[in-house]
Amino acid sequence: MTSPNTTLIKEEVEAPEATKLSISKDEKDTILINVETAVRDVVVALAKKEGKVLESLDINEGKVSALPTSYTGILIHYFIKGLKDDFNIEFEEQPVSLRVRGGSMQDRKVSGKKRLLTKEEKNEIIARMQMTYYETDMMNGKMTIDEVMTNIKTAFEEKKAFEDMGYVLPTKKNEAPYWDNADAI
Repeated sequence: MTSPNTTLIKEEVEAPEATKLSISKDEKDTILINVETAVRDVVVALAKKEGKVLESLDINEGKVSALPTSYTGILIHYFIKGLKDDFNIEFEEQPVSLRVRGGSMQDRKVSGKKRLLTKEEKNEIIARMQMTYYETDMMNGKMTIDEVMTNIKTAFEEKKAFEDMGYVLPTKKNEAPYWDNADAI
């Protein structure tokens, strides 16, 4: 029995060390999984980081962006989390399906100096930088001058973002966008 003036000291108990299982990169096998459509929809939405499923749920975008980008990666991520939480089991190395493979498609295109925009997409950005692009919508009352100015500013910022990474958007309609090779010298 403790008196009211006595402070109880709670001992911190260390969690037992997790059981670690080894993984061989050379040994692989296949598991086919049949799931309900709703389960598949969630897996697809998490892997693609978009979709009606994610829009309907209150999910933190920061958590979603850190998830793997493949269906297998999503399933293995949550399988491994469950093993750790429920049984304190981990793998010595991260399974291949969870390894980061270079970020988003845009990141991979930029790092590999691949084409980011088609001519049509480039021409659309260039056109949206001009007041004449919005003239019909302004005349018909579909857009105000403030909305037009905001759209023009957005187009300029978009073009500048591409050019800041060394991707040139020529103003001639028949010229394709290209990477500036000045930094390669």
